[in-house]
Amino acid sequence: MKYKVLFLKELDVSGKQILWDDGAEIIVAGGHSEDVFIKEIREHQVDAIMCRTEIVTPAMMDASPNLKVIAKHGVGLDNINVEYATKKGIQVVYAPLGNYNSVAEHVIMLMLMAARRYKHVDREFRSGNFDVRYTLQDTFELEGLTLGILGCGRIGQIIANKAALGFGMNVIGYDPYARQESMKAPVKLLENRDDVLARADFISLNLPSLPSTRGSMNYAAFQRMKPKAFFINCSRGDVVVEADLIKALQEGLILGAGLDVFDKEPIEYANPMLEMDNVIMTPHTAATTRQAVVRCCTTAARGIMEVMNGKPITFPGNKID
Repeated sequence: MKYKVLFLKELDVSGKQILWDDGAEIIVAGGHSEDVFIKEIREHQVDAIMCRTEIVTPAMMDASPNLKVIAKHGVGLDNINVEYATKKGIQVVYAPLGNYNSVAEHVIMLMLMAARRYKHVDREFRSGNFDVRYTLQDTFELEGLTLGILGCGRIGQIIANKAALGFGMNVIGYDPYARQESMKAPVKLLENRDDVLARADFISLNLPSLPSTRGSMNYAAFQRMKPKAFFINCSRGDVVVEADLIKALQEGLILGAGLDVFDKEPIEYANPMLEMDNVIMTPHTAATTRQAVVRCCTTAARGIMEVMNGKPITFPGNKID
């Protein structure tokens, strides 16, 4: 008998093909609200859920007694109530190796765009000011500057490699769970976050959304940064107090920012950062390269297949007794 998988949104066919080849029936949700998801889960009595950024709630998990696995197309599990899933004996799987290089490259791109004041230059050029180059101030080469990494896990270390080996940057970092001897990248770990904030020309935030991290980049943190430093965030929006970041930019506490994630997504279009020439913004696209999408989708699909066939789980997101 086929097992049923509900995709909460349309995803790449590469993952579907793996599941089809395993005999699965795939249903794609016909809407984006929790009510629609619950209706589809209950109607089809699905065995598995595939999600991307959609929130998977306890009510959704309760809608099908057949539910055995929730697969995340990506890395962070903050959109899934993992604690409740574990309590119900539902396995969570994810794709921790899927998008790390894509995100790291995006961080470097935002750093370059910020350092060269890309948004300002592009706007002036398109308005007819070809001579904008003669009036530019505060543009920088990356070589010789210091990158501070907050969160030195897999993505943080890939960024460090690209920054140090590719651009000749000095890299320092802070991560309470990391050890210098375990670093696979040329990053010097410092004992406290404030020292990283104070010494870096760029800060790259690479933290998950956890009770201990949410709101940790606040006004006091921005006050500790250099006045000509840039803040880059391609991790999670709620780690930053966005109003404090806006205030820091408006007051000139920092020189600029490059952001791919926001506290509220989709972003509110009254957000003043949209009009700031010193802020580069992308709509949560750091992980959307073709290679990353395929890796995430196929890894998550294989996770479903492993659970449904009783095989060892390659990337478990929780531990089921």
